[in-house]
Amino acid sequence: MQTIDHDRLYTDLQYRFDYVSQFIGFSKRDQELIQLSGTVVGGLVPTIVDAVYDKLSNYDITWNHFAQEQEGLQLKQDEASKQANQVTMGSEVITFRKTMLTKYLKKLVTAEWNLSYLKYLDWVGHIHTTTPLKKSTINVEYIHINALFGYVAAVVVGTLQKCDEWDEEVRDDIVNAYNKFFWVQNDLFARYYVKDRVLSEKEIRAVEAEERAKEDVIRKQLRSESLINSAVGFAAGTILGAIGFRYLGSK
Repeated sequence: MQTIDHDRLYTDLQYRFDYVSQFIGFSKRDQELIQLSGTVVGGLVPTIVDAVYDKLSNYDITWNHFAQEQEGLQLKQDEASKQANQVTMGSEVITFRKTMLTKYLKKLVTAEWNLSYLKYLDWVGHIHTTTPLKKSTINVEYIHINALFGYVAAVVVGTLQKCDEWDEEVRDDIVNAYNKFFWVQNDLFARYYVKDRVLSEKEIRAVEAEERAKEDVIRKQLRSESLINSAVGFAAGTILGAIGFRYLGSK
């Protein structure tokens, strides 16, 4: 029986990831299999992204979130358009969000699994929540995030199951690796929603310090990408969204 430090699960990102990954069996081999799938998934990213935003556009409750202020994006529309809150598939904000989702999926099959990438995955779960540590006011409720995760997982897994590039055993292992990954990523969303405990003042300060440092690093990385790709015109952002007042430090 392993001894797990309860408080570290809420204050130490690497420790939390290690615990959840070990519990569900998300191993180094699974990470390698996801990278192996990049030869297929990489080419399907545009199709997956379009499918996700077609799904989001089917419901006003999800589509309306794109009319809110977007972290890392300065819209070039006039004031009248802002007031109208009219978002179409061709709107700048949708192009921006599609770009962010594209980067997320490509990074998934190419990134090295280290603390830097783990902080990025955690930032994805945090960036669209309403907290004192971020500027944007987007607040997507967890019910929509969870539903979207289920849809994205179904699209990716369904595509991989039809792939004949690998033998049946390898294909099944890749599908299983993605299934585990989505649960890991979902936990890094849920940590900002679930109010299952009250942190001490010391724990709150530790979490806030970690989050500020994490966001500083990622914002610098995204600003650097923005300078390289001036046509896109953004410095920070993410995909998939997230929500709710973060439970860490809530009373």
